[in-house]
Amino acid sequence: MRLRPLPFALLAVLAALSASAQAPTSPLGPISPTTGLVLRDDVVRALIQESSGDRIHDNVQRLSLIARDSLEGYTEAAAWTKAAAEAAGLQDVHLEAMKDGPQWRATHGELWVAGPHRYRVTSHADQPMALAPGSGSFEGKDLELVDVGLGTQDADYAGKDVKGKVVLSRGHLGGTLRNAVVKFGAVGVVSSYSTPPWNEAHRMDGDFPDQVGWAAVPRRLIPQGMRRPFLFMVSDRQGRELRAQLREGPVKVDVSVATQEPTGHLSIVSGVIPGTLAGEEIVLTGHLDHYKPGANDNASGSATLLELVRTYTTLIRRGVLPPPVRTLRVLWLPEFEGTREWFAHHGADPVRRVAHFNFDMLGASLTRSHSRFIVSYTPDWNGSFVNAVSESTVAFMNRFNGVAYPPRKDFRIGSVTGSQDPLDGHMERYSRGSDHQLFNDHGIPGVAFSTWPDDGYHTSGDRPENVDPTQLHRTAFAGLASITVAAWAEGTGALELARLVAVHGVRRVAEDEFRARRDLAATPAAQLPGFARLVRAGVSIGYQRERDALRSCLALGAPAEPVKAMVRALETAESQALKRLEAETRTRGVSLKEPAPSEAERRARAFVPRRVKGQELASFEELDLHAVPGAQARMDTVKAAMTAAAAALREQGESELRFYQLADAVASYADGKRSVADIRDAAYAEYGHAFSADALVELFALLEQGGIMTRGR
Repeated sequence: MRLRPLPFALLAVLAALSASAQAPTSPLGPISPTTGLVLRDDVVRALIQESSGDRIHDNVQRLSLIARDSLEGYTEAAAWTKAAAEAAGLQDVHLEAMKDGPQWRATHGELWVAGPHRYRVTSHADQPMALAPGSGSFEGKDLELVDVGLGTQDADYAGKDVKGKVVLSRGHLGGTLRNAVVKFGAVGVVSSYSTPPWNEAHRMDGDFPDQVGWAAVPRRLIPQGMRRPFLFMVSDRQGRELRAQLREGPVKVDVSVATQEPTGHLSIVSGVIPGTLAGEEIVLTGHLDHYKPGANDNASGSATLLELVRTYTTLIRRGVLPPPVRTLRVLWLPEFEGTREWFAHHGADPVRRVAHFNFDMLGASLTRSHSRFIVSYTPDWNGSFVNAVSESTVAFMNRFNGVAYPPRKDFRIGSVTGSQDPLDGHMERYSRGSDHQLFNDHGIPGVAFSTWPDDGYHTSGDRPENVDPTQLHRTAFAGLASITVAAWAEGTGALELARLVAVHGVRRVAEDEFRARRDLAATPAAQLPGFARLVRAGVSIGYQRERDALRSCLALGAPAEPVKAMVRALETAESQALKRLEAETRTRGVSLKEPAPSEAERRARAFVPRRVKGQELASFEELDLHAVPGAQARMDTVKAAMTAAAAALREQGESELRFYQLADAVASYADGKRSVADIRDAAYAEYGHAFSADALVELFALLEQGGIMTRGR
């Protein structure tokens, strides 16, 4: 009997039922010869095509309308984010209240020039960031305005009486407030300062004359019992206009400021995409707090997290991806303070947090903001598979998006409303400056995605129009590709990941050896015997970093024997590299025998510091603010050493963020196994600067005295 063909509609139904019956397979596979990733090519395409920079930009614009540096504004933003996260498919979304405390808010703030032509200079209602958070209430008319130039040194006030008056300054705000208000009695400050120290290499005050800088009146600067001053921020152009008026004669100003400090709290928005494996998490963070508009910093990171959630839940619902192996924990929180408090409540949770991904300042237009797309490595002491994953992702993105019109449209990561800018992504060595540093300090390998520098950073110029939907899409994909590997790797996939780690590890240790040999070649022969130890240690530390990265794959379920074989191969390669270094040094006729250790060296070798449990996030700056009596000379020794190190690194062309909070970065090496001498060597490997053994002994002794460190021997 002749069979009649089935109707097309019935065939479609059967095909759909067959597809739905097949559970989606792991998104991981062998290293792709096309992409260089351990994600299947079809998964890469799905992550690109489903995610959207345009959607992210829409949410950047929404968040930019909210002043998120006040209690009301932050609360509004947190409530909106919670609702948006739930709509995107995030589960168990809730607000975690932070501790109660005084929360500054302004109800009114205006600065006027009283005459001869009365006009309003600026207003909190029109531009909230014009009145610095922490400002005190004040009402006054016909107050004399006094130009103090920079306003940071006593000499700026010579021959000027500022008591009960308002000063006009353009220098660093800490120094201005200490001098003008605390020392000489001014009632308030009008400042055109806009460039933080770590951004001075990229932007000087006055480069963008109409930008208003973001600042605050730090509570610790004002002595207890003293009336809190007000601080108005104006643009460089406004500052110059006021100075021009002062050259014509006295200028009087009217000030009206009404502020409050009600008791209240900020909240952390938390939610999950549940994994199938109990007790393991990947943590994603973006800080929600910031001034209005704060588009790139950090409405971009907060909005990108929402798009990552929406992309994952959509692909899981469609069956393109299975549920993740590890739970994705997504956090929107106040930068630094929120992360510290989250750890205070959750640091002891019975959960193994495998990796952390931080999203902060993601979408700056690379051309309009003179920026670059950057992904950071973890510090050398926290070697992890996440470095190779991030590195392979950036390499893939550059290869297929390095021109305006890439031939492979399936791998083009762009936007309908965004630019055609070619991508030029970079992996950079560990630097601090955002929440990833706190996760690393807590032992959780964390990488950071960002666009840096940014012409509008911490100014009124950080507006949505300077945020590029194409760059937002690219950062979203970088996050998706990296997180997918971390969250879905298990078994065979984890073994393929270990192979990727081994491949990229070979490249990184080759760079370590290159730097070592270059440094040896640049070192005078007389200094080689002592310096050679540091160089050898630097190479060995690089190999240890890559062995740690390989071992991190074991915790994901990679089979032990193949990983152990890769580790042994690295040990052999390290021995060969050290022999090459020794041979090169001997060609210069220099003995590598080290001189007898000095007393400082013996102290450094005998002191093995260990961070006290619960003090993982304590900082040297806090210790400095509350220095115990008799410790000032030792504090000065440490600060002088860190200042000298920063100056040397700056001379070498390092980014300012590389040595931000340098004392804390060095202290993070303390694990109860390394001596201070070992930490000095490790810090040299990471930063390329030889720290004084004496200064480091003093640093750890002060941390021990402050209850932050203890010692092993």
